[in-house]
Amino acid sequence: MNKKFRIILDIVMTILFIILMGYYVTDNEVHEILGTITFVLFIIHNILNIKWYKGIFKGKHNFQRIFHIMINLLLFIAMLGMMISGIMISADVFAFLDIPTTMFGRRLHMLSTSWGFILMAIHVGLHINALMNKLNAKMKNSTFEYVYYFILTILAGLGIYAFINLKVWEDMFLLNDFKFFDYEQSSIVFYLKYLSILIFIALVIYIIFSLVRKVKNKKINN
Repeated sequence: MNKKFRIILDIVMTILFIILMGYYVTDNEVHEILGTITFVLFIIHNILNIKWYKGIFKGKHNFQRIFHIMINLLLFIAMLGMMISGIMISADVFAFLDIPTTMFGRRLHMLSTSWGFILMAIHVGLHINALMNKLNAKMKNSTFEYVYYFILTILAGLGIYAFINLKVWEDMFLLNDFKFFDYEQSSIVFYLKYLSILIFIALVIYIIFSLVRKVKNKKINN
């Protein structure tokens, strides 16, 4: 039950995160409410995984484990940045705090949300090994094997296109003071673009660490 709850929690958080990337789709109040809910779920997620934090300095630290720890800690920092900056620039949910909106708060929010999304996608890639292995095993030598790999290739291509089209790097490195949206673009298309970016990054991480494991296993066997 606990494992199922964690999976559901992670899926809900991922969906909410993608929705939050479309600030122009929802009005500001809804955006702030969903952002607050996402952060609360993130806190619950970390409480449920408190044992992981306690074991950070225990055992052996190979490349994969060190990378995993770094991504989790950076994601934690990014989430804190999102919430702190969100409170700083809040016009509805936390307006009662009467904190003056500053350019620093806006830039911190843009920085933390863009990096937070990328780090979340990497985090997903680190946890889909079992799922992808099952899919690969089912599709291998089946009627739909080539269709399966074709779909994965298309999704990866769409992810690259979406990353370029949305100019995500501009937010990641604060090349603009404000986030610009294409208001004529369908909200569904917008969300599908961010979903494709997430899938692309997750697949790349999965493939990289699958290769690392294969190389490691070969060395052990030899």
